[in-house]
Amino acid sequence: MHKSLINLKVIYFALLGKFKKFFNSKYDPYKSLESNYNLSPSNIIIENYKKSALKLSFSKNTIDPLKWQNLARKKLSELSGYDSEREITKIAKEFNEKTIFKDIYKKKIYLKISSTTIIPINLIYKKPIKKNLKVFIFLAGSTSGVHIGWGEAKVPIDHQRIYIGADMAKQAAEKGYLAVTFEQAGYGERLERRLPKQTNDRTIDFANHLLLLGKSLMGNSATEISSVIDWLCSKNNFFNINKSNIYLYGHSSGGTIVQFAAALDKRIKGTLASGSVGPVRQTIGARGCGSGDGIVPGFLEWFDTKDIISLIAPRLFIALSGDQDHIFPYSGAKKVINDARTIYKKLDAEEKIICINVKGKHQYYNKESWKVLDKNIKFK
Repeated sequence: MHKSLINLKVIYFALLGKFKKFFNSKYDPYKSLESNYNLSPSNIIIENYKKSALKLSFSKNTIDPLKWQNLARKKLSELSGYDSEREITKIAKEFNEKTIFKDIYKKKIYLKISSTTIIPINLIYKKPIKKNLKVFIFLAGSTSGVHIGWGEAKVPIDHQRIYIGADMAKQAAEKGYLAVTFEQAGYGERLERRLPKQTNDRTIDFANHLLLLGKSLMGNSATEISSVIDWLCSKNNFFNINKSNIYLYGHSSGGTIVQFAAALDKRIKGTLASGSVGPVRQTIGARGCGSGDGIVPGFLEWFDTKDIISLIAPRLFIALSGDQDHIFPYSGAKKVINDARTIYKKLDAEEKIICINVKGKHQYYNKESWKVLDKNIKFK
């Protein structure tokens, strides 16, 4: 074939590949492979899933539930890189108070939790400020930032999320909680701005770099939540809180994080995980995971999601999922909760583990969330 025709063919296929990629469809130059041979790397994963040992799963152990929790919590800390020996948290910067809506206010601080880490924390509260406040820590999913929690829109899609009820921190403040919005690494103010070249996802670079240190994004996030609680329970906090009434709420990726945080930090009294509960092999492990936020190295060698929830027992845990949720469907949440119910029964706390089915897709469900929270968290 003439050299110029070869060059034209190369250019044609290069442009075709770019065209297909531009319109978000896959271009496969190897489409005529032998049909009897599936060479996809996921085959390796699927086969190894079948061999997952789950060595420390509660279902495989007959020891006392509390002894199992101590062993399992220690192993989960080790796998995830959770830091149980944290530095003393300090306020690096304090901002002026702002009015959000009528009698609802917001105070922002930069909280220094280590020599290298500063976290933006926004405290949402109702005036007049009361004593002995219950705490509601809010984690958003994969959004432009946690500002949606107090009802502020910074990009167009925020308006839609707030409209369907994503401003859970503001709603919590209206109900009398001290609401704390926690900005996850890679989002909002904590967007990566130093790396010269980055992938498209907000968190995958940070997740990969943590792996080089023997840590995980999940363990890092859980550590940061515990550091925030350290500050809330310290004398440096300018609010009078009830240390025995700290609750977590998270949706989607935020929901996955609150499960791990509650499993690792026993100070958390109750947790609601929205659109985020399901067996690992059928959820995170069965799809592309560009963010890396739900990955803990070696996890399936020791545990599955049911064991994370089992570590929360006998404290309140609520799973809420839509029956049409394409990421974490209710069917998966129901299986996890039914499996974890075993240890709740053994600890005489079966009423503290709850699974809520909502008609709908992967989104915030504020009305259904507050209905179950109000029923199980009483204000005195």
